[in-house]
Amino acid sequence: MPVPMGPNGEENMNTLLTRVCAAAALTAFLAVGAGGAGNAFAEDAPLPVNADQDGHSIPEAPADADAQGSVHPDGCPPDPTITKTNAKSTFVGDKSKTVYGQSGVTLSVSVAKGHTWTGTVTYAAKIEESIIVASAEETWGGSVSYAKTTTVTLSGSWKVPASQKDGWLALGSKGYSFNWERGSYNGGCKWIVSNHGTAKLPALAPYIAHS
Repeated sequence: MPVPMGPNGEENMNTLLTRVCAAAALTAFLAVGAGGAGNAFAEDAPLPVNADQDGHSIPEAPADADAQGSVHPDGCPPDPTITKTNAKSTFVGDKSKTVYGQSGVTLSVSVAKGHTWTGTVTYAAKIEESIIVASAEETWGGSVSYAKTTTVTLSGSWKVPASQKDGWLALGSKGYSFNWERGSYNGGCKWIVSNHGTAKLPALAPYIAHS
């Protein structure tokens, strides 16, 4: 198409601008249709819901992630407990049913059915003996007790041998003697003692012993 010319042969400025703009629009249209950089001026697509900055899904934490039980900060049990040391099997006698004699003397003891005697517990501060007994039962079994009662009438005698200066004969039962401590751990896992003492508790059925 011929271009209108000015008085001196120059191209009309308005016509020139119109042609330039039309050419630019045509070029952009052809580029988009040909799969070119048609999205160069498009807005960034929104990220998917629950996506990280790189577009990948964010892993969800397990539903029970914070459902853990309370744990002592240092892993130490904070509850008071009983510890036992120097434990040994021993005869736990009844003081009211114990007799003594010198060499050559015959000793005798008898007890009626239903007679009861107890073990011994010493302590630095007053404590329920049942706490000590329960700890001993947990360690050595349910036969350990603070008290024993005879279920039959029994008696016995024994002569102190010539090789001994003196001896004793007594009703009692085999049991346990031990040292004990009651305490707990503080926040730094240090054992703090609140009470301590000794114990001598009967365990087996009543019988008569001598020495």
